[in-house]
Amino acid sequence: MPTDLKGWHRGERTIQEKLNYAGVMATAYTWIENGLPDEHRMFHTTRLPFVPVTTLDADGRPWSSLVAGESGKPGFITSPNDTELDMNLKVWQDDPIVKNLESFGKIPKTLIAGLGIEFSTRRRNKFAGWVTRKDNSQVGHMRLRVNVNQAIGNCPKYINVRDLVGQPQTSPEVAYRKLKLTESDRLPEELISFIHTSDTTFIGTSYEAPSEDANRYPSHVGMNSRGGRQGFIRVKPSDGRTVVLPDFSGNRLLTSLGNIEVTPLASLSFTCFTTGDILYLTGRAATLIQAEAQKVMPRQNVLTTVYVTGYIFIRNALPVRQRPGTKVQQSPYSPPVKYLAEEKSRSDTTLEAFVTLKRVEIHSPSLATFTWETSEPVHIIPGQAAVLDFSELLGIAEYQHMAMRGDEVSLNDDRVRTWTVSSAHLDPEGTRSFSLTMRKKPGGVVTGSLFSIATKLAANRPELLSDATPLGLKVSLTGISGEFTMPPTATKLLWIAGGIGVTPFLSMIRFLSVAERAEDYDVALVISSREPNVMLSLLNAALHPLPARFKLVVDLFTRPGSISQSLPQEVTVRVHDGRVSPTFLGQSGLAAKTRVVFLCGPPLFEETVVEALRDSGVDIGEIKREGFAY
Repeated sequence: MPTDLKGWHRGERTIQEKLNYAGVMATAYTWIENGLPDEHRMFHTTRLPFVPVTTLDADGRPWSSLVAGESGKPGFITSPNDTELDMNLKVWQDDPIVKNLESFGKIPKTLIAGLGIEFSTRRRNKFAGWVTRKDNSQVGHMRLRVNVNQAIGNCPKYINVRDLVGQPQTSPEVAYRKLKLTESDRLPEELISFIHTSDTTFIGTSYEAPSEDANRYPSHVGMNSRGGRQGFIRVKPSDGRTVVLPDFSGNRLLTSLGNIEVTPLASLSFTCFTTGDILYLTGRAATLIQAEAQKVMPRQNVLTTVYVTGYIFIRNALPVRQRPGTKVQQSPYSPPVKYLAEEKSRSDTTLEAFVTLKRVEIHSPSLATFTWETSEPVHIIPGQAAVLDFSELLGIAEYQHMAMRGDEVSLNDDRVRTWTVSSAHLDPEGTRSFSLTMRKKPGGVVTGSLFSIATKLAANRPELLSDATPLGLKVSLTGISGEFTMPPTATKLLWIAGGIGVTPFLSMIRFLSVAERAEDYDVALVISSREPNVMLSLLNAALHPLPARFKLVVDLFTRPGSISQSLPQEVTVRVHDGRVSPTFLGQSGLAAKTRVVFLCGPPLFEETVVEALRDSGVDIGEIKREGFAY
């Protein structure tokens, strides 16, 4: 189906030029169709339990509503033809769409846009158009007919997987409502916490066409989603109302950001899928780039700020919930959470330095330690991570709008990677080198390249493994980050590692081996690994050259009869067959409740451990966890 668009409007062209995408995106507007392909019609009518939509209020501000049918199940949308959608909606008091559509029939065109998003499959399709029919004669219900003149599918790189079911018995209750904020107003703390615990938001934007462009680029609204790790969206503490939304590498159409360039307004909606609570925000929006963005959020090159001018919070509203007993499957492509520069408790450091490969130690075909020499001294707290940019070395992949299902990680990869530092650095003047112990990721562009280099050196130039500087392999070091660090006062610690999740603990062990008053520390280390001898070898290296002066007990869970390595006699080692069991974690001898708990491992491993610790009485809110999936 051809497009009716005549190119990108001035805002889209401006933001594409700012981000150096104008060349590759020059004709990409042709991907946007002027009606609904058959697969989109089938998707919207049979797969969606709810749809986020954007509408405008009387002041022209966008609001993002979440609309659903009476049952909270798919089927509330029908499509009589390839340009129309009929929606039979259950609506509740103070949902913005109710008030906003009161203008229907009073203005030339009531604009609307929506996003079909299926969380179980991470599929999403956008549509936009206008309302041509409205019937809300039945209390609590609204019937709409929408004429669709824009439709496009999007690659679902950052969508977190959820299993959603209908929850028709809801009792919507307006808890907060303030449509016009004064300059001194702040968001209630409950709502700020709600934002900080969210991993998904729906963003609405609008494009109000200047008169000279109205015929060629008519006014419209847009709807899209943003996903990431829980807490990736931040609220400025200084004013308590500016929401900061980082933009991750992926779709380069930039339609939402392009709309903001011309019409600097945006809406955000957040929902809790276990309670059905919904937070609606609208406000003044701006897109910050490069240095301007990094002043607000270090190491983030593109972000959107929304200065909230109105909000509504409704409890128990959405008739769609997460299926009881299921868990959220976090997108493995979401980068670690970045914090605001004004969140002073955070210890991220932005750098403009480079590192040169200095040494490689191969532990197994898929595990190695790469040591890097820095161009300037850097300060690293044990447990922190280094952020490296490999784009100059490996190049940027050619732009793709969609990826093959399951291969979203390759979509517009920016070649920036984060690894926990496995070495420890105590010099107050900083260090000029650090080590990264990393696992080769199947299909990984960066780790694949590094391990390919290591393998070739081992086969052809083994002397370069111990001194790789002649290779001149140089990449950018853009930051040191992370809060997964040694507590300043606690001395009784429980560290739990799944596989390569042991990396931050290697740095901490090195620190404790030589730290002042190390004898005051009592550490219980639990490791689950299929490579026990590799793990023991790494621990031995961390304890070398001085024997540990702190109390260290290691419980190693692995395959039966697979141990050939040992640790210094000062360290107590207990080997267990199989996986870490909830019974073991809950036993009194470990005394988890009396220790500060650190947990690092694959997501499924972490969730299993968290459940076991919760059952044994540990406050799971106090568990320190490191992002592992990125």
